[in-house]
Amino acid sequence: MNEVYAKSSPKETLLQHTENCLSVFREIRMAYSEIPELCNCENFFEHLFYAVCFHDFGKAATGFQAMLSSESRWGYRHEILSSSFAGLLDYDSPFKEGIALGIITHHRDLYYLRDNYNFGGGINTGLERYKEMLKEIEPNFEYLVEIMRRLPELSEKYLGYQLAHHKIPKSPDELLDFNAYKSAIKPYLNAIDEENDRNILHGNYGLFLKGLVTACDHLASSSKVEILNAVKDMKEVYNFPSYRSSQIKASETKGSTLLVAPTGSGKTEAALFWASANQNENSSKRIFYVLPYTASINAMYDRFIKLKGFGEEKVGIQHGKSSYFLYKHFAEREYTELDAKKFAKEAQSLTKKIYKPYKIITPFQIVKEFFGLKGFEQRISEMVGGLFILDEIHAYDAHNTALILEICKVLKREFQAKFFIMSATFPKFIKKYFQEALDVENVISLPENELEEFTRHKLRLLCGNIQDNLEIICQKIREGKKVLVVCNQVETAQEIYKKLKMVASAESAALLHSRFIVRDRQRIEKGVKEKYRLLVSTQVVEVSLDIDYDVLFTEPAPIDSLIQRFGRVNRKRPPILEKKEVYVFQTPSEKDEYIYKNERVTKTISVLSRVDGVDLSENLVQELVDEVYAGGYSNEDLKEFEMIRDNFRKFWKEVVPFIDNKKNEEDFYALFDGVEVIPDKFRDDYIKRIEEKDFFGAVEFAVTITKSQYQRLKKDGQLCNESIGDANVVFILPNYDEELGLTIEEYQTNMI
Repeated sequence: MNEVYAKSSPKETLLQHTENCLSVFREIRMAYSEIPELCNCENFFEHLFYAVCFHDFGKAATGFQAMLSSESRWGYRHEILSSSFAGLLDYDSPFKEGIALGIITHHRDLYYLRDNYNFGGGINTGLERYKEMLKEIEPNFEYLVEIMRRLPELSEKYLGYQLAHHKIPKSPDELLDFNAYKSAIKPYLNAIDEENDRNILHGNYGLFLKGLVTACDHLASSSKVEILNAVKDMKEVYNFPSYRSSQIKASETKGSTLLVAPTGSGKTEAALFWASANQNENSSKRIFYVLPYTASINAMYDRFIKLKGFGEEKVGIQHGKSSYFLYKHFAEREYTELDAKKFAKEAQSLTKKIYKPYKIITPFQIVKEFFGLKGFEQRISEMVGGLFILDEIHAYDAHNTALILEICKVLKREFQAKFFIMSATFPKFIKKYFQEALDVENVISLPENELEEFTRHKLRLLCGNIQDNLEIICQKIREGKKVLVVCNQVETAQEIYKKLKMVASAESAALLHSRFIVRDRQRIEKGVKEKYRLLVSTQVVEVSLDIDYDVLFTEPAPIDSLIQRFGRVNRKRPPILEKKEVYVFQTPSEKDEYIYKNERVTKTISVLSRVDGVDLSENLVQELVDEVYAGGYSNEDLKEFEMIRDNFRKFWKEVVPFIDNKKNEEDFYALFDGVEVIPDKFRDDYIKRIEEKDFFGAVEFAVTITKSQYQRLKKDGQLCNESIGDANVVFILPNYDEELGLTIEEYQTNMI
């Protein structure tokens, strides 16, 4: 009997690969025991067992085996041949067809297979080719039959009991009795457009089957045959002499929960205590820690991997530039550049699979799965029974809050997820939305005596705008204070920085905003923690950095944004309970209305005017937030909020498994108001990195501008599109300076 191989590097037989996949299957079955109930199929794991066993049988084709030992292409899909073996099962319709769909789509979706391997029938069609390709299995057929004879033994080992729902074929001709296209794909696709014709395959059953076949295959192919569990006892991780009341309550609370607590009160620890309290017996539920900003995620990753029992193996990170962050993380640990890149790729790859129990992500990493993008079935399957920690929930606008709210509802209703939602500033109307949508009964807050410890700021309102008050800022710099200045626009921040740095020494002053290339922003953020006594910034400072300044000067903004800015001052208060001053200018800069709605800013300044000169206790802060947001969203925001909620409900009904929707992918990326560009001064460096396939190095030169800025610059001839490799790269001509960032307002137009 010929040996049949599944992979060439490293060399692995088909039986070895199948058993590795079944090892992952066994782990998934134990971790996700609620799935049969959720998809209304008590035999779900039997079906998944067979799908995993058969998923690579098509690799026995002589053409595929020849491809493994040569550079030549086979030109056919092994999973099409593999799906034929589902016809040997004695399950009723539609489950036999579902198993075939799970097998045939574990690499490519149904639309791709339909369009590229037409099974329609007739001479020289996909059907004839399919029959011809099946003949290639014959030389290795006995190898496959031998595996099938062992299925009762394998099911006992990996499923826990013996299965015999399959017949042993005597020849490959028996596979022709079941045509996956005619029996499964065609009826499935025909039913999509008519909701009444859909069946269990179009819902969670199909989603889980496709997602978990892929999960078993992908993880086994990464040489991992287990999924890691979370830490069982968080008190071994945080072995404090005493705990805050909020942490104790969180460790005793079952079910979805809201936590309202100030910065520095141990919210992260409380969230992890809650997650531990809501784990299953094996501690195998996945924990998703959701944060709004990249820098916050990076900082949390650095924090998590140092915790006892966590480490790099158990903690994953996902955002737009997480691969680059991981590369820098490993490079700074004295790995060679080659090893740093290798470890970063491996870590990122494993994070995308069902493996790491802790994942620190942006909400958009969750949102995109509900747009039906490629691989969404695996990633949603991972979320079953998931424990979601939503931090800084106040940071989202009406549009994104609506999306997050509706997706949380789906996760709770369809996938038994639980939520721990927390913020230092939680407007009552936002709390109400989440409490009603997720049936949250548990609300944790700090008692009065603990809250008093967090009175750290004294409010000062200043007449006029920031330009009118530069001398006051300069005086604080001369006094040797660590001064933080927050502006609402990049252009304002650049202008103010140029004026203030003349007072501070050049080495101790920095500017931070969103228009620095990745390399420079990382350098500045690192310096902020270590040496800069004057920092001029935009909103990026609000929740992205763990910094501690003596005094704040800020342009007017909505109350919740201001409170986050206040949190960057007197953060690590010494034992002497000194209250430090936070100054708010009452007049905004020109064009600030494009950043924040005038109505909300005006209301904020009006409310703050009554507490000018007052110590800002946490109770007072919550009262101010509730007063500013007493009416909830404004009319415009409310309309968008309700529209997004309604549209998402309709949209989610149209997402079905086994199909990657290209139109939905376009809709998802349209959510982002950003275009990545490369400053022209780095053109040669960037192209060189791409040519050398140093993609991590190339990322260092990227900066993001808004779509409106992109359109204006394009109109003025300040952009240059260029094809480099497979990508379309946009080079931006306005000046870039390592100290000031991108100055897109300073260029000469070609217009008369």
